[in-house]
Amino acid sequence: MGLFNRKQEVYEPESFVPNTQERGSILPPSRTDIVVNTTSALSLIPVSRSLAVLETAIMQIPVEVYRMDEQVDTPLWLQSPDIENNVSQAEFIGTTLIHMAIHGNAFWYVTRGTRGIANVKVLHPEQVAVNQDVNGKTYYHVNGNVVPNENIVHIKLWHKAQLNALIGEGPLQRHKYIVRAALDLQDYADNWFRRAAVPTGTLTTTEFLSEDVAKANKTAFIESQQQRSVAVLSSGLSYESLSLNPEEAQFLENQKFIARQICTMFGVPSSFLGLSMEGAGMTYTNGNEDRTKLYDDGLQQYIVRIEQALSDLLPRGQKAKFNLTQFLRPNQLIRFQSYAIALDKKFMTPNEVRELEGMLPMSGGDEVVQQPTPAPIGNETPEEEQAEPAPTRSKKKETK
Repeated sequence: MGLFNRKQEVYEPESFVPNTQERGSILPPSRTDIVVNTTSALSLIPVSRSLAVLETAIMQIPVEVYRMDEQVDTPLWLQSPDIENNVSQAEFIGTTLIHMAIHGNAFWYVTRGTRGIANVKVLHPEQVAVNQDVNGKTYYHVNGNVVPNENIVHIKLWHKAQLNALIGEGPLQRHKYIVRAALDLQDYADNWFRRAAVPTGTLTTTEFLSEDVAKANKTAFIESQQQRSVAVLSSGLSYESLSLNPEEAQFLENQKFIARQICTMFGVPSSFLGLSMEGAGMTYTNGNEDRTKLYDDGLQQYIVRIEQALSDLLPRGQKAKFNLTQFLRPNQLIRFQSYAIALDKKFMTPNEVRELEGMLPMSGGDEVVQQPTPAPIGNETPEEEQAEPAPTRSKKKETK
């Protein structure tokens, strides 16, 4: 290769060129691997609070026994189902709901004696394994031991889409993606300031700076600010501080949105979690309506299944039924307006009204009250005085 064909190599110092497109940008924190299970789901406040609302509500509703439309005595095993462990009816029903809501399945172990059912115990779903033999018969293992099918009551909340699914599923299994999104967002927000690359500010310039010069400017600026002195910027440098308000840093709107989705998933009105829509005041009337909505959207699906399971354990012709009278009781104003109509239309007596309000009967209260006719208002005159006078005949003039 000739002398004139050689390319002359010229050494140039390497320059430090900042990325102007991402100048001042904030890098998000790295995401951690999150496992969606019962423990991680219950760590979410909307999940645990929704479960608490459902459990507390159903524990307030007593279960009664009816033959046709007539109430009969509740058997001892239903008054205290798990007598061996001193578990009340309310606790028994509440635990059953929790297992259905979390695992999608609830299991009861029934012990029978010479006089019928002696004890009904709630089993944890993780203690029970459901299997099927070659003939398609379902059988149960409790703590690894096979138990007779007649000793197990299996309640499924929702049936799976798969054909002949042996176990059911609940909100956490069917809507796992919502739980995962809530866990991701919670972890992301918690680690924003701890692991995110969030600078306090940026020094920018339109000139190209070498790496040494850029670091020297950064060091000088930091040292001057540690002493809270005046900052002197050269080479066309300008400083811009970066800050995030708490609402943006914690993604509050996103968290509220996911919390409302979790409420919908469990059928719990968002007002029970303090997530009422902005501008909508909470009054006693719509608070009572929320209890009705809680029953329609959330509790009813559990109550129907538990009623059926209990009825199957009762003698033929009897059925278990939750008494919703007190739970769905209207507020005082609506009740009194209804009583006024009932008394006015004469299909209730005062003592019947007092009994519904938990008051003692009064003397003469078993008779239908004749409501007095309201007195005329203003200067109105009685009907007799308002009658028009009879027309008088005019005398005809006599003609000759």
